[in-house]
Amino acid sequence: MPMSEITRKDKERLARKNEIIKAAERIFVQKGFENSTMDDIAKEAEFTKKTIYTYFKSKEELYYELMLVGFKTLNALYDEALIENVALGEIEKIKKIGYSFIEFSRNYPGYFKAISDYKTKDFDFEENENNSLVKDCYFAGEYSFELLRNCIISGIKKGEILDKADPNIVCLILWSTMVGISSLMNKKEKYLNVYFNKGIEEIMETGFEMLLNSLKKT
Repeated sequence: MPMSEITRKDKERLARKNEIIKAAERIFVQKGFENSTMDDIAKEAEFTKKTIYTYFKSKEELYYELMLVGFKTLNALYDEALIENVALGEIEKIKKIGYSFIEFSRNYPGYFKAISDYKTKDFDFEENENNSLVKDCYFAGEYSFELLRNCIISGIKKGEILDKADPNIVCLILWSTMVGISSLMNKKEKYLNVYFNKGIEEIMETGFEMLLNSLKKT
């Protein structure tokens, strides 16, 4: 069989798989993961359920695939922001990471919801060869944590950040702050504008400043 024929079929299969993932994203956003079915996804993608199961063994596997695409998209935004601002200090780099996360939540609400709504399962941490997708998703999700952690460690070494700060605890707090601000923006932006005359950018900027100022070494 010609190589071009194999390549064409591979491309078609990948395109169909991506269509299913995008359809699942729309359904999960509309109904939530627990209330969604493979029938819903098949109807949204305009494929038979049998075709869906050809690509994904279960709804859970499809959810992990969706999260993995989301994490890869988010990580690409992080990389772009840090490459463009490589000369900045570590505190400013952390801000850029935070802004990238906010941008991600705005531009990719389906991926953001999948990531933020996910509840860790016990088998996520099992040493099981059949869980390679779960592991890939886990490691992709840890990427942002490592970026933050590296900034904290580098900032301590450079004398920008207090050396008493535990990098892991700081990272967890920073990550929680980013998720919290993004969730607030997506759910309460109109309310904040109408009743407090505050935009999410101002809230985000103030929140980051307060948090990061507490870490600065004076």
